[in-house]
Amino acid sequence: MTINKVVIAKGIYLDKELRLLVSFDEKDNAIDIINIDASKVGMKRLGKVEKVLKDIDASILVFDNKEKGFIENKKLKSQEFIERHSENKKVCQGDSFYVCISQDPKGTKPYSCNFCSENYEDRGVVAYYIHKFANKAKIITDIPNLQGLSDDVLYKDDQVSLWDLYEFTSILNKSINKVAFLKNGGNILIEETEAMTVIDVNSGKNYGKDNFLKTNILAAQKIAIELRRRSISGIIIVDFLKVSPKEEAQIIEVLNSSFQDDMSNVAIHGFTRLGLMEITRSRIYAPISQSIPTRIES
Repeated sequence: MTINKVVIAKGIYLDKELRLLVSFDEKDNAIDIINIDASKVGMKRLGKVEKVLKDIDASILVFDNKEKGFIENKKLKSQEFIERHSENKKVCQGDSFYVCISQDPKGTKPYSCNFCSENYEDRGVVAYYIHKFANKAKIITDIPNLQGLSDDVLYKDDQVSLWDLYEFTSILNKSINKVAFLKNGGNILIEETEAMTVIDVNSGKNYGKDNFLKTNILAAQKIAIELRRRSISGIIIVDFLKVSPKEEAQIIEVLNSSFQDDMSNVAIHGFTRLGLMEITRSRIYAPISQSIPTRIES
């Protein structure tokens, strides 16, 4: 899954203006969707230690904008602190230093951070994504003065907006829909909860055990695409169609191959005794379902 193009556009979705970054492969299939106004991944912040968590060897920080961050103490370089209160301790309350935000928070949890020096270049959300994940991609935007981007990439067309040209509304609709369809008529049902994400694989029109493995393989490939596109992380439980242990091993191979290019760390833990697949995916960006407006069902 190679990122061929990155489009950053503004538009109206469910009566709210959004600025989205969407990356595409060579077939113009959407890979990543990021609300650039809801994420701070890649941004530089000056943090002051509010509390040292000795039991897990980490620290809680308060940024200069009053938001909070979390950093493992093993990542710190005390010789590059802006303010230091003890020569005998690696870190203590009141110490201050610069960090780069590496992970959007979950709920009320703080941002996860990496240590960075004072001269670290803050590229901003968009340029950080491009530099880290899409440095060979073509860049197109209709938003002037984006941090880290040249105005040479600006799209100018009064007839067709960039949002409409790349069908951002349709992409968002599909990415918040609980059902994603497979090429053979089957589908996967994606249920996001606070504790985990549960995915159910359905055969749809394809009845008969002979089709179960084929549907499962298509579902495994689709799951890798959808988890990344929707920025779903944490614990993922998948209820595949029932197949033999030998065929389960094939599904694991397909999953490992499908997640190979994922920007997050993905672990395939295998099938449980109940026949459920366990997957974990590390968090970078907040789920798109949490950072855009959604319809309120009456």
